Amino acid sequence: MKHFVICLSVLFAVVLLACNQSGLSNAPRATFAQISCLNTNGDNVLNAQDAVDPSKLPDFDGDRKRDAQDAAFLYGLNIQLNPQRDTSACRSTGGNAPEYEVARGYFKPADVSCATGKQPVLVVGIGGGVVNVKDSGDAAGVRSIVDGLLSAYRDRGVQTIPIIAGPQLLGAANLNGGMEQWVTHAIEVYLNQYPCMRALLIGHSNGAVTADVAAAKLEAQYARRIIEVVDIDRSTVLYTGDTKSRPTQVHVFNIYESNSGVLNGAPYNSPNAENWNASGIQAPKNGDKGGPLAQVNHTTLDNAKDVKQRVIADVLQHST
Repeated sequence: MKHFVICLSVLFAVVLLACNQSGLSNAPRATFAQISCLNTNGDNVLNAQDAVDPSKLPDFDGDRKRDAQDAAFLYGLNIQLNPQRDTSACRSTGGNAPEYEVARGYFKPADVSCATGKQPVLVVGIGGGVVNVKDSGDAAGVRSIVDGLLSAYRDRGVQTIPIIAGPQLLGAANLNGGMEQWVTHAIEVYLNQYPCMRALLIGHSNGAVTADVAAAKLEAQYARRIIEVVDIDRSTVLYTGDTKSRPTQVHVFNIYESNSGVLNGAPYNSPNAENWNASGIQAPKNGDKGGPLAQVNHTTLDNAKDVKQRVIADVLQHST
């Protein structure tokens, strides 16, 4: 009987592992969105008019209802879309490439309670060159750091809602600018919905620029509720959005390397920033695909074990 129970437990664990959607072991289920497909009225503008019928929207919190809480992510929004964008993927869930996901547990929605006495955390990870967040290999380094943070917060009894995004909103008139608007607004929705919640932003490469812009726009009202922004080899190369806005109040942990030429990050010379030149550390040569350890470069810095460990330690320090 004992062996039978063990076998069932192992089988159950294998089944759950196979059902992981999000690429996060601590929040394996997810709601995915190709955001331009939320333009339900076809006017090429993402705004409240697209939320008139919430049943047409994603179930962002995974509570099996499409309601006002899901529609809130469109209220107050104004993102211009490219009229010439390819909309064919919006008519087939199997063919789209979502650039945004909200993760959750197997058996509970993506929500938190303000009654626990501990402030929950919205953990936002933004990859540098994401094509499709359904592919766990996209934003793999940022995803791994987020997963480690979810585990660390869980061990401290802190509830979390994790988000993984790319730095571009596919189909927007301005790809990077569109995602800046979406991420900024989504964070604001969560902070308003949960008055006890704090936010943490982590970005790699172009994703670090997106994280900076969102924090810069939010800090006037929410500075005390943003734990920090973690920039990993922030790069503005090919970035078409706002490359100037950076937080001036919120703490920034700026990690960079100088081994990659034009793609290198750089120090952030501001009183609110802490810089770490991580050029001397090592990471798997092939990034998330492994390989022997080698000197970090722009594409592998977010895959370095030392970076992950130090980010987790730094975030926990600033979470107290």
